[in-house]
Amino acid sequence: MKIREAIPKDNHELQEVQAKCLQGKEVIVSIVNRPDFFARARAYEAYKVYVACEDGQIVGSGAVGLRESLVNGKKKRVGYEFQYFTSPDHRRKGVGRTLHRKIEDYLTRHGVALSYLLIMEDNVAPKYLFESEGFRLHRTALMPIIMVNRALNLPSTGNIRKITADDLDAVVGLLNETWEGHDLYEPKSVETLAGFIDRTPAYDFGNVFILEDQGKIVACLGFWDWSQIARITIEAVNVSVLSKEFVEGFNHDEGPLPEPPKPGTTLKQWCLTPIGFQDPECLKPLIRYVNNLAMNRGIGQIFFLSEREHALLQTTEGLFRRDVGIHLYVKILQEISIGERPIFLDGIDL
Repeated sequence: MKIREAIPKDNHELQEVQAKCLQGKEVIVSIVNRPDFFARARAYEAYKVYVACEDGQIVGSGAVGLRESLVNGKKKRVGYEFQYFTSPDHRRKGVGRTLHRKIEDYLTRHGVALSYLLIMEDNVAPKYLFESEGFRLHRTALMPIIMVNRALNLPSTGNIRKITADDLDAVVGLLNETWEGHDLYEPKSVETLAGFIDRTPAYDFGNVFILEDQGKIVACLGFWDWSQIARITIEAVNVSVLSKEFVEGFNHDEGPLPEPPKPGTTLKQWCLTPIGFQDPECLKPLIRYVNNLAMNRGIGQIFFLSEREHALLQTTEGLFRRDVGIHLYVKILQEISIGERPIFLDGIDL
């Protein structure tokens, strides 16, 4: 087996292999990065995509992004490993393990202090693999999924508008204040935020909104249109999902019930990032505004990442929200430790 860095001409073959690697337990989906397989990774300023090849054919892939993030209050170089998949015909042959070791070698050579990855709570196989490679479960967080099924009323106070370049300094200050003291948060500057907006596919200044109160920015919210990055298709649905338990799995107060998922449906989703607020109440109008925008554009779901019991979850009160458990696994690569401080989780990592 040969591990090498992926190149642009691998695009179609990577998509073909990825399409065979179904995901999920209750709802079985195929996720294929298209039209550009590499668009998913370009959200990171520094990244690598690797492929595993056998007899000249791609049989698996894995990727990693680098950040300068806080660990116990100090800025460290951190790696995020993601997008591992192995062709069904080559599973249990060490493809994922070999890819990970190639990625870890890259991280070590680039002075990375800590590597982390996210695993869905019900996805058992990767847990065994990465635990055997030295990763340890650090926290179980949530991926709240908002079902966009109705237009929401907006408060009359405050002014909602798109961000401009002149707002970047104030927005950066708000983001850093919101996530101060959170491990894995990458402190923002005007340059890094502008760089993210500029380099990320399907993302620009029109994707970020702010709420002003008496001329001061009190909340900001951006969305990344995943429907332009990946095609997510429902291949099969567990019978239990169509039962009463499906509806009872939502946190909601009012409004029509969401339709159960059906095979053949293409899911259109937005990922919320960045998120900043002085107070959860300040963010609620923006959540509702983006919900209405998503509904007008035919988007069915909005998601983000959050710690359990975090104040961020208060901003979705009254909406249909289904929470999916996400395990945060961490591997220490240098002489550092990560404690029990709050964790920042960015939706782009999914």
